[in-house]
Amino acid sequence: MSKVAVVYYSGSGNTEAMADVIVNAIGADKIECGDFSAAKVADYDAIAFGCPAMGDEVLEETVFQPMWDDVKESLAGKKVALFGSYGWGDGQWMRD
Repeated sequence: MSKVAVVYYSGSGNTEAMADVIVNAIGADKIECGDFSAAKVADYDAIAFGCPAMGDEVLEETVFQPMWDDVKESLAGKKVALFGSYGWGDGQWMRD
């Protein structure tokens, strides 16, 4: 069985509620983004990352963005899913 992490940032609770649905549906580990790092990527077969859109569809800059910058190079070969709340559309970050 695959080991899955749901890593999220939530300012108002909406993205955390989405993370809870995913965790409960698939039995994943729920991890706040401040508690996740590149060192933990190898522990998981798949990782879902969740963050609300901030400003002009960008990541939350003080906690989520630094975590993302730390882990993104470690994700090669991993199954990755993205989810978010509050207006994610077709912003540059999602396209990249």
